[in-house]
Amino acid sequence: MRYKCIVSYDGTGFAGWQIQKGYRSVQQEIQQAISKIANQPIKIVGAGRTDSHVHAVGQCFHFDLDKQYKDIRKAINSQLPKDIYIREVEIVDESFHSRFSAFYKHYDYLVNDGPYSPLLRNYCYQIHDRLDEELMRKATKILEGTHDFTSFNATSISEIENQVRTIYKIDIERRDNMVRLSFYGDGFLRYMVRILSRCLIEVGLQNLSLEQLQKMLLAKNKQVCSYNCAAEGLYLIEVSYLPY
Repeated sequence: MRYKCIVSYDGTGFAGWQIQKGYRSVQQEIQQAISKIANQPIKIVGAGRTDSHVHAVGQCFHFDLDKQYKDIRKAINSQLPKDIYIREVEIVDESFHSRFSAFYKHYDYLVNDGPYSPLLRNYCYQIHDRLDEELMRKATKILEGTHDFTSFNATSISEIENQVRTIYKIDIERRDNMVRLSFYGDGFLRYMVRILSRCLIEVGLQNLSLEQLQKMLLAKNKQVCSYNCAAEGLYLIEVSYLPY
């Protein structure tokens, strides 16, 4: 019997989603909780990995059990620490796979361009100059669509040769001093959203021109872009199992 779960977590206290020996991980905490309930070792499979200090609103994972449990969501949450919460649980067909069945993912990156706030230090990227979000919106049109994103990620070519991905949409939204960058795409390589976010920020600060951004994209070269953003501002919002 296959269970599909949607989980939220505050990534501040974790070394990431994936189990790492000697470090606290989201996957390990959830597996321990479910294994305790099932009284047997349980392995969960996530839709993807989030890095250290990256947050999630709607990460998805699945696991298999040989029987149905009453109100298993409540039971799992009772065994989890306060920085992880299972939002939804449903029984799905055994052909479902949290990673391979997904059509697209939605990530947000949050930027505070107002006064520095120590209360926000673990939850957004903070800069000291006002962003030009209209200029940033023009830059999104360069990045949207199907492109080779070799220049904008840290995954080596030897690990994944094909670095062509499709970004369906990038939204830029401001609310007071908080600017939200929303990315919708069929897949994202290591640090890709953080690197693209920093590029858009540099455009918004007028440190990077639209022409330079276009040249970086066309270069398909790991050496042309040294930008990256702090992990704290990144959120996995949704993994969708319906076409965009």
